[in-house]
Amino acid sequence: MLTPARKLSGESEGKKMAKGGTWHLKAISVLMAVLLWVFVTNESVILKQQMVSGVKLEAVNVSSGLVVAYSETVRVGIVGTPRTAEEIDAYVDLKDKGAGTHQVEVEVKPMQGTRVLTISPEEVLVEITENKEIVFPVSYEVEKPPSSGFQVAAVEISPASCVVRGDREGIDRVDDLVIRLDLSSAQGTSAIRSKVMAVDRNGLALTEVEVMPAYVQAYVVTQELRGFGEAAVTPIVTGAPAEGYEVVKVTVEPQKVTLLGKTQAVKGITEVQTKPLDIMGKDKSFQQEVDLTALSGIEAVPNKVTCLVEIREIPVPAEED
Repeated sequence: MLTPARKLSGESEGKKMAKGGTWHLKAISVLMAVLLWVFVTNESVILKQQMVSGVKLEAVNVSSGLVVAYSETVRVGIVGTPRTAEEIDAYVDLKDKGAGTHQVEVEVKPMQGTRVLTISPEEVLVEITENKEIVFPVSYEVEKPPSSGFQVAAVEISPASCVVRGDREGIDRVDDLVIRLDLSSAQGTSAIRSKVMAVDRNGLALTEVEVMPAYVQAYVVTQELRGFGEAAVTPIVTGAPAEGYEVVKVTVEPQKVTLLGKTQAVKGITEVQTKPLDIMGKDKSFQQEVDLTALSGIEAVPNKVTCLVEIREIPVPAEED
């Protein structure tokens, strides 16, 4: 009869032991819950918080033929792995949005190990306008001239025209497409890659329009600067006429020629001689085309003249009575 009582007593003691053995598990569970609550509510204390300025804002899903204008940068507050502005991709989604003004939410692409807390501003005003394209010829300006003694002989631009794209207001302000050339070290033929700028009527660059292609090739030919002057022609005669004859005079036609060449070389030259004209044994007047004596680095125009040599018989003195 005592056996059942013992059995009952053993079961009761087992329940007490089981009950007492779970209190530490409950305590651990409560502690973990507290720690989790502290982690969630004090995340900015446990993990590094950062405010990143200058994050570039991109527009995505822009319909063809449209131009958009909006704030270029935003500020993004993050927590977790530190990031630079270049590592954060902020954007506005313009899918199915046409011409007009729209208030659009700013979004940030997910980043592993980093969570976005704030975006400032959360929305931006986006102005969408229809795109316009016009073809303009490209002209050039010499920003820095060739070195002393050289001049621009020719400039060829390839391609000769570019497409300007932008909204109607921006396109209407374009007066010219221009490249600015630095020729300070150019001699002979040079190929210069130059950026094309759209400018208004005052010559100021317009940044609100797009030029395609953005760069062109300028083929520039420079040559030595040529001066010009005028010089008298002096005939040179050699030999003597036939016996009993004399030279009355020698004239040239034209009497002056134009000199072309380096400015310094031409400067100061007032006379050009003919090559020697031989009159040996001549007994009558004649004319003959004669070359001019060459001058180093100088071209004479014309380079030949006509010499007129007047010859007569020497008069015999009258006999005295």
